[in-house]
Amino acid sequence: MFEEVKKLNKKHVVRLAISALIAIVIAVAALFFTVTKVKYTQYCGKCHSDVTFNNKCYNVLSGNIACIDCHAPENRSMKVMAVELADERCTSELCHPLQKLSETATRFKKTRDFRHATHTKYFPGNLTLRCVSCHSHGNGGKHFETEADTCNVCHFTGMQQALLTREKQPISECTLCHAPVEKTIQIYGNTFNHIAYEERKNVGCSDCHFAVVQGNGAVVRKNCYVCHQTIQEKYTAPDMHDIHIMNHKTSCVACHNAVTHTAIKKNGVVLSNIPNRTFDLSLYKTQWMVMAGTGGAGIADEPDPMFIATLNCSACHKDVLLSKVAPGVCNNCHDSGFDKIVSEQISFVSKRMRLLKLLLKRAKKLPLPDAGHVITEAESNYYFIKEDGSNGAHNIKYVKDLLEYSITKLNQVLQEST
Repeated sequence: MFEEVKKLNKKHVVRLAISALIAIVIAVAALFFTVTKVKYTQYCGKCHSDVTFNNKCYNVLSGNIACIDCHAPENRSMKVMAVELADERCTSELCHPLQKLSETATRFKKTRDFRHATHTKYFPGNLTLRCVSCHSHGNGGKHFETEADTCNVCHFTGMQQALLTREKQPISECTLCHAPVEKTIQIYGNTFNHIAYEERKNVGCSDCHFAVVQGNGAVVRKNCYVCHQTIQEKYTAPDMHDIHIMNHKTSCVACHNAVTHTAIKKNGVVLSNIPNRTFDLSLYKTQWMVMAGTGGAGIADEPDPMFIATLNCSACHKDVLLSKVAPGVCNNCHDSGFDKIVSEQISFVSKRMRLLKLLLKRAKKLPLPDAGHVITEAESNYYFIKEDGSNGAHNIKYVKDLLEYSITKLNQVLQEST
């Protein structure tokens, strides 16, 4: 009987051993599948079904490239995938070799042809860019999509004067990205040729195009707490870039405040003379209104061509706003001798202002009960032009029309009283 029990136990042992072996095989297979199959697109795509691509990586979802090929390619063994991407994999011969990237120009939005060589082989200052510095996928768009926000942080942060290209140009220089604009605009019957002004040495893009950059790209401490519970008290920009860019794939916009590069528009119209970072528009409201051709009494709005062309105040006031402008500045944009024409117009406005003041003085002395509205309008226009202080230079046509309207109305009232 003992022998029968012994044989029975052997059978159970064998069965248990076989069952255990099968379980171990299944567990190993499941583990192998979990840590290896998860690296492939078909598996990842079950959860990350929203991943789309904007470049040659588009064929990932077809199974030609495994997720692990980009995400931590050094982990070919049974290790957990990492989010970090190695530049060496991006620039391998199978994907985007540096030589090919350097030789080939690409078009980004509506800018000049973009070349990777200017951002990989050479970069100003002590900063070094990685592939994911630009292809950061920070706004939840397409996988590895290049975002203009990242470009803006580098090109327009307050450090741009210290960051120069290989040709010693500031990286904020407009012509680095924007090609010559072949465009003509009709302003009050005159043709404005954009290229002609681009070719003028004394005319800069910012003379007309200003307030096209909103934000300063500053790094504020509160941004750090998005990722860190505690932060060190003192740190330097080079150290922070080494840690966050070289050692990790942190996006620029995660640390730097947003910088927007666009013209400010309202109802589709580019707004002129929006305050830049150097002055407060509320201090120069009258000057702005005169250039915009609005705020006067009795006539329709007449914006000056300089306002329509979005001329920057500093284009004329080279030093301090509300300071006298050197007459020769006019010739930077206009034909030679224009400064003399402006001087003549200013002199004419000064004489008409003296006449308007005299007429107002005479009208106020007379009993003119029905002329109160005319006197009020004329007085409003007088002080409006006087407060502007340019004697018509900000908008010669509008100022002259305001003066002629008020002078004519007052003369009519005075003639009727005699």
